[in-house]
Amino acid sequence: MQVYSFSKQQSKKTLLILIAVMILAYFPMVSFFFSLKNDAFTGYFPPKFFMSESIKSGYLPLWNPYINFGIPQYGDMSSGFWSPFTWIIASTIGYNAYTFTIELLIYLLIGGLGIFALLKYWVADPKIRTIAAISFLCCGYNIGHLQHFNWISGAAFLPWCLWAYYALMTSFSLKKATLTALLFYLLIASAHPGISIGAMYFFIGYSLFLLIQNKKNSAHNQFAVWFKSNGTFLLLLILLSAGMLFAYADLLPYFVRAEKLSIADSLSNPATLQSWISTLLPFATTKQDLFFNTDISMRNNYFGLVTFLFLLLSLFKKKNSIQQFFLFISLFFLLLASGGLFKSFAHQYLPMIGYVRLNGEFRIFSIIGFIVIASIQLDQYFANADFDFIGIKRIVISLSLLLMFAVTYSTFQILLNQQSIFFNTRSLFLQKDLSSNIKYIIDSTSFWDTILLQGCIQLVFLFVTLKALKNRNISLLAKSTAINLIIVSLMNIPFTGVGKASVQQVQSILNRSPKGIPVPLLQPINKIDTLSYDEKSLIGDWSFYNKQIGVTHEAAYPIRLKHMANKFDQIDKGVSDSLMNQPFVYLSPLNKSNNISILSFSPNKIIIKTRVSENSTIILQESYYPHWFYTTDKIKNVASDYKGNFMKADINKNCTQVEFSFEPKWIKAMMLFSLIVFLWVIVILILPETKSTYPS
Repeated sequence: MQVYSFSKQQSKKTLLILIAVMILAYFPMVSFFFSLKNDAFTGYFPPKFFMSESIKSGYLPLWNPYINFGIPQYGDMSSGFWSPFTWIIASTIGYNAYTFTIELLIYLLIGGLGIFALLKYWVADPKIRTIAAISFLCCGYNIGHLQHFNWISGAAFLPWCLWAYYALMTSFSLKKATLTALLFYLLIASAHPGISIGAMYFFIGYSLFLLIQNKKNSAHNQFAVWFKSNGTFLLLLILLSAGMLFAYADLLPYFVRAEKLSIADSLSNPATLQSWISTLLPFATTKQDLFFNTDISMRNNYFGLVTFLFLLLSLFKKKNSIQQFFLFISLFFLLLASGGLFKSFAHQYLPMIGYVRLNGEFRIFSIIGFIVIASIQLDQYFANADFDFIGIKRIVISLSLLLMFAVTYSTFQILLNQQSIFFNTRSLFLQKDLSSNIKYIIDSTSFWDTILLQGCIQLVFLFVTLKALKNRNISLLAKSTAINLIIVSLMNIPFTGVGKASVQQVQSILNRSPKGIPVPLLQPINKIDTLSYDEKSLIGDWSFYNKQIGVTHEAAYPIRLKHMANKFDQIDKGVSDSLMNQPFVYLSPLNKSNNISILSFSPNKIIIKTRVSENSTIILQESYYPHWFYTTDKIKNVASDYKGNFMKADINKNCTQVEFSFEPKWIKAMMLFSLIVFLWVIVILILPETKSTYPS
């Protein structure tokens, strides 16, 4: 395969273009006029916020006492705990509603730049790489999953892993093996576990494909080179990931979702086959839940008109080997994302696939593959003056006829049923503010409205695309692509990405959280303050932020410890719990002559002052978990469980102080080890190589 170079000037120009497109396409977020909705602040922000508060107070954020009576934060696979990006932000400017939003935007930009870098191996024209980068930056996967933070961060590093791995397999060097290991580490540490599992299969196929290709093109012993490259890269990746692997292994025995799912559960939320109409009509996926039969975030698969057009064209043309590979792997993941019989088979026979519950996330691999195939085909068109324009014209005409039929039929349905935003425009002007107007539009727009609007827009852009291709005007094609994707993004984001509250409104609620890590009040758990329903819908359960310990009902969060899940299930069934009448730490038996107070508190250590007239027991209502100890009279003991859920310490009447401490020694040792390896990796990447082996 020919490897095309690109200058720093081209890279800077592309960066500026992508930033401009991102600002316009994601303006509701960039402007902070609207905050990320649903899971973003209710599920992904709380652990980052805790890490920030803990680090700023001088504590390692190993144990989070604020989520459902406490969880080991280091084992949370959804929080980005092991990502360097998380630690850099948490330990510097800190996490708030603004920095959280900015971090997500940076991941979107990283992903677009990754596609631009990846395509240097197969595409000559930097403008075509830019078209591809914009297509990925604004693809339906990103637009649909803005609220799913670690789905976006995972998608950001996938193209870079492909880029680095290809370079490593082309010609080995220690620096390239190190860079590849680092990028794969960033992927695993940042991504939702389902993406990591999918990536395992994707790169196994990619690696075998490159081995076969290199063997055909070289007389050298390619298996030895392949083995050396993969062996070095995997060894470095394991060393980098040692802390993370130990942490996950530590949690899994106590984690509710550590077992393989049932087949029924593993088929939930697919990117159904009917959702792929979004490759032409993305706005239509915002309505008609029964038709799409999946969550709204799983339906949008759009990746641009130009790339879709040339993907279709490639199906009727002779494809090179890289296109053939990406077509095969893309179809594999398309079927996997769609659920059904194929996913049932994979659940049964492919390791790890049975642990993935949300199948729609697999479509990110298909979208990347489709963009690569289409970009190579587009590059061939502009590189070959004799390229068949008639074939392209036929596809454009076919798509135009399909769109005209959709527009005509949707117009008929609108006139027949009069269920349309067009029949309710007067009420639009009665709304009190911009947010209310947008909410009204979202609620009043019908399925037929979305087809009519999107169909008309796509017809215009198909005409412009055909004109640009006929005249071989790649600049017009690039501008048309950018404008189209910006419009489509702005149309869909209010439905899938942002709510009607502003970032400032979200931050105003977060500002009520006490600063740092204060000493919790010794008050009955059922007296701890809470939020109104509207405020809770914006930021999640107030227990994540109020810096008090304990909840009367389970707060929705991905990490559920088995014994605590059983406790909350009993509460939900109406079983009364007298412990809710007690503070998070108290003495038993209760006696007026006995009392306790908290001398100091941190997430990992609580020092309690006691005064008792008889042998007693201190009950600590934090989740019972390994690595907890208590110390009395300078004697350290392993904390024992209380009623299978919490911890207790038996003390005698002469005891004046008790210390509970969370001490996961192996985890801390492996954290230090991973940090040393990470710094060593950075040094290797900074130091110059004596002889460059990068492809030119």
